[in-house]
Amino acid sequence: MMRLKNKSKKILSLLLFGAFLGTSGASFAQNVATATSEEIGTSSLDLVKVFEGSPIIYSCLISMSILSFAIWLYSLLTLRLSDMVPEEFMEKVKEDIKEKRFEAALAYCKEDNNFSSSILACGIASRNQGPQVVMKAMLGEGRRIGATLWQRISILNDVAVIAPMLGLLGTVLGMFYAFYDTSRSVETITSIFDGLGIAIGTTVAGLIVAILAMIFYTTLKFRVVRLLNTVENEALAVGNIIETGRSDSEGNN
Repeated sequence: MMRLKNKSKKILSLLLFGAFLGTSGASFAQNVATATSEEIGTSSLDLVKVFEGSPIIYSCLISMSILSFAIWLYSLLTLRLSDMVPEEFMEKVKEDIKEKRFEAALAYCKEDNNFSSSILACGIASRNQGPQVVMKAMLGEGRRIGATLWQRISILNDVAVIAPMLGLLGTVLGMFYAFYDTSRSVETITSIFDGLGIAIGTTVAGLIVAILAMIFYTTLKFRVVRLLNTVENEALAVGNIIETGRSDSEGNN
């Protein structure tokens, strides 16, 4: 009986101790979770502090992002088929050429300032030199004017290349200055990690600017290719009319 009582006391003691440990462990885990959630909830990213970490790099990246967006928006508003190949303008020029009013068509092309007017003017001005010269003159003028469009949108491609390199430069400089000071103590060693966190932000910003610039460049590239193909087809159609009208006029003479 005494042995059973002693065993019962030991078992009861173990159960009470286990319950105490379980309660304490649960309370400790709950306190840790609460503290962690409070720290996460109250922690925030100080953008001003991040910007002050590399003001020159961030200023350059912000300027490049604004430039990219401005070029993209301006190109979307100006690169339209109705502006590059106006329907009324094309009908007027075709009518004058069919009626063999070449001088009037040439004057109308010089008066109207659009993307196709200079191309058609080159073709009309060289009509007396044969069909091959007419086509070469129009295609050459089209390439010259198209090069200005490609130069404009190529700036976006340059931004997409330079932005991540600039961001990486800011990160490398931040790491260099963080580890360059050899007089740091153990208490201030945590400031190194703060500096590294701020420095890495330049790489993140550079990648964001580069991705946006590449998206802008890709959308405009397909738009420019489609518009230039349409302009070329219209110019070739007018070139055929010029050759037909010139042949008829020579035959009548």
